[in-house]
Amino acid sequence: MDIFRTIGTTDFGIWQAVFAAAATAITVGIAFLRAPSRATLYWTYAFTLALVSTFGVIAAQIAENEPARAFALGLLLGAPATLWSGFRAHRGVRAHIWVGPALALLIAVVLTVAAGSEWFATAYRVSYLLAALSGGLFLWEWNRMPDRSDPVIWPFGVVTILFVAMGVAGAIVRLSTRPIDEDFTVTRPLSAVGMLVYIVTALIAILGLTVARRATGGSTPLIDRQFAAFRDTADARLQRALPTSEVCSVLVVRLDDLNQLRTTLGAEEIGAVTERMVEALRTTAGAGTLVSPTAEGAVAVFAARPEGATRDLLRRLLRAVGDLEVDSRMPVQLSASAGWCSTTVGGYDLDALLFIARGAAEVAQERGGDQWERADGSFIERLVTGLEER
Repeated sequence: MDIFRTIGTTDFGIWQAVFAAAATAITVGIAFLRAPSRATLYWTYAFTLALVSTFGVIAAQIAENEPARAFALGLLLGAPATLWSGFRAHRGVRAHIWVGPALALLIAVVLTVAAGSEWFATAYRVSYLLAALSGGLFLWEWNRMPDRSDPVIWPFGVVTILFVAMGVAGAIVRLSTRPIDEDFTVTRPLSAVGMLVYIVTALIAILGLTVARRATGGSTPLIDRQFAAFRDTADARLQRALPTSEVCSVLVVRLDDLNQLRTTLGAEEIGAVTERMVEALRTTAGAGTLVSPTAEGAVAVFAARPEGATRDLLRRLLRAVGDLEVDSRMPVQLSASAGWCSTTVGGYDLDALLFIARGAAEVAQERGGDQWERADGSFIERLVTGLEER
């Protein structure tokens, strides 16, 4: 116990601030600027919040201003929830980005009001537990991520489990009949060290997920896993739709003039554009529609909806690609073409639907691009005849 009393918490705070500053700079420079997306933006928010609040804690501690220190500490405890929103955005689902700022402000106000009173220890333990549980939501996302087996995520997953355990243990200690560590002699240095480890492992996971994609925008282990998950889910939904003859559709969306874009923008920027296109299509398609990048740089979409609704979806998907902005010294206007094959034409075999939709997308591009082509019986006949003649 004596060793913890000799450790200056200010020194830990300085190291924490250094690591938070480095993590913010690296996330902005390597993740967000090279592959801008909602996920990298939210991760940048989280590290920026940790950076600002950590410096606030240090400044307030030096000035011996306990309410200000409590407020900054409360803001810091909202960073894990913001990181969780980034992982949800990475998974392509609603991010709930409001949770982190709301939790940070709530905890900051509670700790500020309780600062200097006999209730501060209880308020801090409860606040730390809330922060730990919000950070622990990452475990739920991790189990559902297509790239959940990526080794770069495991350290952060283990640290998150320990984070939750510390939060629960702290609450149990506070509720015990004989409270332990009332003056936070042990808790403060342990929390500071834990936050350092948390920041480092989170940064490793974020960089691994962000730069794992090869700059060409082609197949990568991440894309392969995403497409495998897409296939499994789409196959299952087709099998459920078959007995009732429910109409389902497979769409394949491809960027127009890809070779020219690669020459103008470079392979690395094309990879970033492809990621942003996938994210934009997921947001536009909404819940219940499956969206996945494919090995050839296209995007596959599975929708179980009437044909009229699918037609409207196609228009919105192509418009979403056209609305994407490209960071380039040369003016570049993106457009995409799409192929559409429904189960009324291609049956309930996913491979057949994907094959026909790809062929329809090629036809749409041959006709000038920025349009969609729907496969019908005559189109399939021409497609099969063309294969036989090769």
